[in-house]
Amino acid sequence: MTEKIGFAAPTRQPKVLPSKTRRLAILLFLAYSSLITLFQGVQNILLPPVVQRLAPDAKVSTMALLATLASVTTVIALFAGGAVSDRTRSRWGRRTPSLVLSWLAGVILMPVMGIAGSVTLLAVAMPLLWFALNYYQSVLLAALPDRIPENELGFASAAVGLGAPVGIFCGVNLAAFASNVLVGYILLAIPFTILTWALVLLEPEGPSVDMSVPPRQPMSLITLLAQFSSVRDRNFALALASRFLMFLCYFSVSGYMFYIVQDYVGAAKTPFGNAATGVSILLSVMTVTWLVVTLGSGYFADRIRRTALVVALASFGAAIVTMLPAASPNWPVMLVFALGIGLTFGAYFVLDLKLAILVLPAPETAGRDLGILLAAGSAPGVISPVIAASIIEGGGYPALFFFGAAVAALAGVCAILIRIVR
Repeated sequence: MTEKIGFAAPTRQPKVLPSKTRRLAILLFLAYSSLITLFQGVQNILLPPVVQRLAPDAKVSTMALLATLASVTTVIALFAGGAVSDRTRSRWGRRTPSLVLSWLAGVILMPVMGIAGSVTLLAVAMPLLWFALNYYQSVLLAALPDRIPENELGFASAAVGLGAPVGIFCGVNLAAFASNVLVGYILLAIPFTILTWALVLLEPEGPSVDMSVPPRQPMSLITLLAQFSSVRDRNFALALASRFLMFLCYFSVSGYMFYIVQDYVGAAKTPFGNAATGVSILLSVMTVTWLVVTLGSGYFADRIRRTALVVALASFGAAIVTMLPAASPNWPVMLVFALGIGLTFGAYFVLDLKLAILVLPAPETAGRDLGILLAAGSAPGVISPVIAASIIEGGGYPALFFFGAAVAALAGVCAILIRIVR
């Protein structure tokens, strides 16, 4: 018996041949990889040294400010991308117009980030760039409930999940070896452009002109809150909470990885005595492990009957490995930490994406509701910089690792309470 999703699969998408589904999944993987390449290259490599140069005495608080501003626009974009594209009717489909427009906005804003010479300009450009890229993400992933049959959902989720480690690996290495910041942004924009258009042209979406459009309602606080009515569904609410807590763990620690390596471990203790290279090595170890786990998860994802349980176990595993660096600030422990995060988040990311789709309440609002779940994974970015900065100032980096472990364990508790009808 298979896990039963929140709405009947035949009303969600037409039947398609496995070969066509798998081609679409591969193109989604490539486009998603290019998106993660951008995020990781900017956040982990290109941005921290610029912030350190522009605000040397306030680098932690400045990074917190930029991350908070960007995260606010991220949450709005993830919700808006799904909601707007749900209502879009065109000869190119519901999602494609939004996908192309958000790609265009992204490639225009990247050079602006590359030439930014002040914190003020960064504080304007980065939130706008993050809005465009996360709008793109919401629209891109809406193809899963729209166009992937239930019996291929695990494979497609694994393919998209594979995009995370591949994107991290490509992003940190492309950016780390760029001759300057502007060149780094250009290098990151090239695969994003090529792979976006490969998806649009090689696997075009069907027209949506004949689909019914829900009637528009006057904007008010009541109608705005009604957009979140899906949260009343128990499984949806638990999945939302689990995802929020798990990514709160991830963002709290990874958002300060550059400074953890430089100030906690010590750049001199890393290979080549360079913090940026140390971060690149750690993220490469994490992503290679993530890659291997994702490939294995892809095989079992469509056969697992207890998706929520496995998601919970991955969360508990992440809690354990996140505590390790608190014990000793040395390079070998950080390598073990990176290996463990790759293992646990690799399994979590694939199966949590499948779980998110399984708990979607209705096909008409699949993009909106998936956007809400995606926002739950990005919303921690709004509060994690402030929380992490406060924890670092009050208890140092060990306290930050303990905090991350605690919220990951709570994420596991929420996941284990989800009950999918069989």
